[in-house]
Amino acid sequence: MGSSCMKVVFNGVLEKHSSGCKCKGRKTEVSFVQSKMYILPSGRSIHFYVGKPEEVSETDGNFLLSYVYQDANGSQRAVFSKVE
Repeated sequence: MGSSCMKVVFNGVLEKHSSGCKCKGRKTEVSFVQSKMYILPSGRSIHFYVGKPEEVSETDGNFLLSYVYQDANGSQRAVFSKVE
């Protein structure tokens, strides 16, 4: 593996889904997503799975490492981690 590549692993993400109408009230559900497809700056699209390392370019890796989400306690969580 050259210096222009890195391995990242998908940690999963919480996603909120709303249903219903405004007049009768909306219901919001939160689910933990264990797999998700991302389109990377290089043009590649990769379907990531929780815990499965994927090799990506340094640019794509830094892009993925910038993703965060807010957990149920209000803390920021990383969607991806770098694998050494």
